Amino acid sequence: MKKSEGRRKTSRWARQKGPGYPIILSSRARLARNIEGMPFPPAANKEELERTRGLVLEAVSRRLAENRDWDIRFAEELRKDELKFMLEEQLVSPSFGERPAKRALAMSYEDSRCITVNEEDHVRIHAIMPGMQLEEAWKAVNGVDNELEREIQYSFDDKLGYLTSCPTNVGTGLRVSAMVHLPALVATGDIGRTVAALGQAGIYVRGLFGEGSGVAGNLFQIANRRTLGLAERNIIAYTKKMVSRLMEKEKTARKVMLLDSPLDLADRVYRSLGILERARRLSFLEGLGLLSMVKLGVEMEILPLRDFNILELEVEISNEHLRMRVGSGSPEEAIEEERAIHVRRLLDL
Repeated sequence: MKKSEGRRKTSRWARQKGPGYPIILSSRARLARNIEGMPFPPAANKEELERTRGLVLEAVSRRLAENRDWDIRFAEELRKDELKFMLEEQLVSPSFGERPAKRALAMSYEDSRCITVNEEDHVRIHAIMPGMQLEEAWKAVNGVDNELEREIQYSFDDKLGYLTSCPTNVGTGLRVSAMVHLPALVATGDIGRTVAALGQAGIYVRGLFGEGSGVAGNLFQIANRRTLGLAERNIIAYTKKMVSRLMEKEKTARKVMLLDSPLDLADRVYRSLGILERARRLSFLEGLGLLSMVKLGVEMEILPLRDFNILELEVEISNEHLRMRVGSGSPEEAIEEERAIHVRRLLDL
């Protein structure tokens, strides 16, 4: 195990294409665990949090240290720009840096696995993979979980399962999700009914950065709601089925757009391309929204551009990634100017 000085390379999951591409872009699995006899992080004092961090990191060192790809970081030692950079790559949640004291994370960049310590729960194990790979992501976090459980006694109830800070995670503590690109459902106005139906079916629909975040670039996270009373394999199978159905609805919406209003569709994607070609400043939300429509045009063979992974470009045009190009402390105007330039560079315009 080595202590990292930081990194500046887009995660592999965002660069690769997996099963279900181009609609299903990535899969994530997350396990929530707590240590027996220790108060949950929101109720713990500094001494208890320090003890918990030590116990978890010792277990990580003993069970994962032989894998040199794992880095350990103490949250209070991370600069704000580093935390934002990790958030843009979805290695940490938006709340991780809000109270950094006594928190930590261990990361395996090569396969995008991450362990966060003392966030909402004592231990959260994450893995993210390209495309529809919910089972593979689950296997990745389960392998880490099994190793840690050899060193740590988890808080567990024979009837309820694993105990967590938030009641919605009690049971398996497993949350699986897929990132999907749904420009046609949004453009046709069907997204509202679709989201409502998924909610009634026990599925969360969230924004780009998960719970509490807004939608950007027609990108949505689709996740299981129920964690109690179901085996992990059933949670994964059900979520996968619902994501697959959603993919088919997006495909149908694209066909309808092409058949019913091909000129309107072409006009929208060409207008988006025209702005990206000529704009001299772009905000993140505007740029990603335009890229979403251009991506749709490429996939439907309306625009004669090479294909691109919108998740990779989403990371590339995020604020902290661009700030590395123009220098730390750069004003927002400089970031927006660089974003417009970088988009043209990425699309070969």
